[in-house]
Amino acid sequence: MIICKLYLNCILQNTYLCSNKKISKKMKKALFLILILSSFINIWANNFSSNNKSNDSDKIIINENRFDKLIYLAESYIKTSPEFAFNCAHKANTIARNNNDIKQEAESYILIGDIFNRGNTYSTAINYYEKAIEKLINIKEYQSIYELYRKIAIIYKEHESESKWSIDAMKNALIYAQTIKSQSTIIETYLDFADLYVFHKNYHNAMEYYNKVLKYDRNDKNIRSIARALTSKAYILIKERNYPTAMQLLDSSLNICNTENYQLLEVINNGYKAEISDSIKDYANAKNYYKKAIDLSYKYEEFDECGEYMYKLGKLNMKLDSISPAIEVFKILCDSTEKFKMFDICYISYYEMSKCYANIGDYKEAYRLFNKYDECYDSAKLARQEKELEEIHTGYLLSLNIEEFKANELKSSNSKNQRINSIISITAVLVIIILCISLIVLFSRNKSLYNKNIQTTYEQQIKINKMENDLMEIQLKNNKESLINLALHLKSYIDFINPLKNELKEIIELPEEEQKIKIKGIYSNIQNNTRLFNNTENLNKQIDDIYKDFLERLEEKYPSITKAEKRLCAMLYINMSTKEIAVITNTTLRSVETSRYRLRKKFNLSRDEDMINFLRNI
Repeated sequence: MIICKLYLNCILQNTYLCSNKKISKKMKKALFLILILSSFINIWANNFSSNNKSNDSDKIIINENRFDKLIYLAESYIKTSPEFAFNCAHKANTIARNNNDIKQEAESYILIGDIFNRGNTYSTAINYYEKAIEKLINIKEYQSIYELYRKIAIIYKEHESESKWSIDAMKNALIYAQTIKSQSTIIETYLDFADLYVFHKNYHNAMEYYNKVLKYDRNDKNIRSIARALTSKAYILIKERNYPTAMQLLDSSLNICNTENYQLLEVINNGYKAEISDSIKDYANAKNYYKKAIDLSYKYEEFDECGEYMYKLGKLNMKLDSISPAIEVFKILCDSTEKFKMFDICYISYYEMSKCYANIGDYKEAYRLFNKYDECYDSAKLARQEKELEEIHTGYLLSLNIEEFKANELKSSNSKNQRINSIISITAVLVIIILCISLIVLFSRNKSLYNKNIQTTYEQQIKINKMENDLMEIQLKNNKESLINLALHLKSYIDFINPLKNELKEIIELPEEEQKIKIKGIYSNIQNNTRLFNNTENLNKQIDDIYKDFLERLEEKYPSITKAEKRLCAMLYINMSTKEIAVITNTTLRSVETSRYRLRKKFNLSRDEDMINFLRNI
């Protein structure tokens, strides 16, 4: 056990040292030797010295021999210190085996399985659950066996690679539920079976089990399960687009929820009704149901569901071009989810709000919100990584503890003289090592400082270059989107002008009185569409503002360049294709190619030179 702890401790410490760029290689080696010795002394003292400081948890494990007390300690520390909880449960299991108490042995196996399950070491957890089942079969504890098989089925379901085994585990749970002969237990198992089939997208078998539940009487014990079956069956019908029947089932489930106060189920039912109304384009009812689901989920403190339905309501408003209500919903959602660090819903909400502002032409705010989307996306990704690392770390320590605990049980304490002699020997070695390290550090100090400065400068330059490249890519992307928006707007302008031209041709042939009437109509039409022309001017001004610095440099270097050529250079600057430029300028592809050729001649570029790189270097 000492060697295991020493090795693990040194590896972790050395990993930190190697990642620290500010410490030279020789200094790292020196400090690593110190850490080896200090770790050895610390571990030796914890295991051999009863007078030195030691961990209270270890004392409890060594001194406590009451099974109930050990189980209580394990249950208390399962969240905060899973390694300590495992040690307690393992000690309890050893006591149960020594006493040949099968029930206590099964109880400790279940607790150890729960500890490993929380540590995300699900295969080891299932192994301990199966050991517990073997013991429980001997004493005919069918209720506990049923609950364990349900737990195993849920674990398999949560791990995609093993999800196929969840059906077999649930079949075993159903066998023991029928052995218990408890109607409520059998109904719950039918529901679990049906939910598993829904998870595997086997809706036909899921329907069969939901229908089995609905055949039972609606008494106080079964009413909640029946309401849940109605809602789940409606979910399948929604998938199959059988909306009228699904709506009837949801109404039946809601009647039960309103009577029995099943809060979460009431929220889900209203959410499903909103989705149905949205699907059949009954948008007024869809909004009402989403708002009701939001109010109920907030009232019942079901905040995940509240965020989900607020997001769907915002999307519905966007679909209906109700941009202001959509912005209002997403703003509330972004503020609340960011405050409580619900980053998964937060970053997609910022993205949708950014699109809303882009739709109304407020590109500055849209760009700011898009940056917030990036920040929240990175935060969500980091939170998931930290959780995964924590689970891996906990699982590793628990696995390591199995071997450590066995070694602990076999180890005996050394005598007082052995402890003193060991401490003196280690201290002498430590003094010699420290003297050697001092000489090494003094010798390598100048070289270390030189290497540190070079490394720091190099890393800073890399970061600066990366930031500049990222900013340029984002700016080019946003500028290109602005030009595409301009192209779409110009197309609307052309679509509006062309019919007017044709209509004016026809008016020429008409009598004078009819001409006046027709011309008045055309004038009225132009007045009604004044906003189209104004927006065109605003967009043109916006494009000029975006490329102001670039165009000024271009004009300074080439004074003879025309306004049209400057516009073409701006579009080439962001790597727009010939086809996109033709759409924006309302010209042919050949005209664009000709203009590019003239520009190359004006810039004195050879065939091998890239015009886009040339423009970006101006």
